Amino acid sequence: MGKAEMPRRNLSRRQNNNKNGQQDKSAFNIVNGRIFTPGLGIILAPQPFTPMGGDFLHIALDVSGDGKLPVPPKTIDDPLTQVFNFTIFLTSNPLQKNFTISNITTTTPPFANIMNQESGQTVKHINFEWPDCLVGDGKEDFNTTSRGDYNISIHQNFRLNGSTFYSIFNLPISITNTISQFPGANQLLTKPPPGPLGTNGGRMNCAMINNPMMDFAALVASVNNPPGQPFQDIPIETTQRSDGGQVGGAGTANGGGKGGNGDGSIGLGTTGVNAQGALGAAGRCKDDRLTGTVLGVLVMVLGIWVW
Repeated sequence: MGKAEMPRRNLSRRQNNNKNGQQDKSAFNIVNGRIFTPGLGIILAPQPFTPMGGDFLHIALDVSGDGKLPVPPKTIDDPLTQVFNFTIFLTSNPLQKNFTISNITTTTPPFANIMNQESGQTVKHINFEWPDCLVGDGKEDFNTTSRGDYNISIHQNFRLNGSTFYSIFNLPISITNTISQFPGANQLLTKPPPGPLGTNGGRMNCAMINNPMMDFAALVASVNNPPGQPFQDIPIETTQRSDGGQVGGAGTANGGGKGGNGDGSIGLGTTGVNAQGALGAAGRCKDDRLTGTVLGVLVMVLGIWVW
């Protein structure tokens, strides 16, 4: 008998519920290709249900809280909101596989701390070398080998608005495209370098990075998700900083200016001292003569002589 034909999948519908470019809150929360998770990480690649193969798995992850949080080498400590760490696994319940992608056990990518890789970059790139049991040409029966349906399982440990949380987000992919036994030499130019590699520089034996499967109920019991999706449902709070941002609070326009002919009045805005990024209160002139001189110059520029 011939090989069973794999069922066709409506990938575009499953990826974003036919709402390309719009917010999707069905199975996945995808906005303009960015996949929002229950934590502070935002996945940029890959997209859900993508057929994967090639030399290695590439993951792109925004760890900056959509640009709101600093990344190393700047200090990331904040009593309100900060990322503690990410760990990532490649898991398959049908195939009973649980491969380590990144677990903060060495200083070599991808096992190294993701936050410390690519210093200064808000988007971290994780390049996971496919292990040897995933080698194939895409012609095998689906899920009859170690190839098939997997999840990129992203575990996040973080603080949000003063409370600590732990979340797990599973991004489904299919390992169905061709993976060669010997990776191409060009991948040596990739940064960060793909890994892990075997002792001979080739693909790692699957048993070396496989972990016992954890019961799904136990996984559910281990998480402590926030009450909503950060950024979209929950505004992010951070400690006031002194190294950037608006100087002072919102101003108040006192003048009733008219448009046109240069007749508009100039309102005197008030400067607050409690806004984020504040650098101190507004200064005052103590010398009345100096004040009069400044006002005289100002009205002269406007074409009105008043002393």
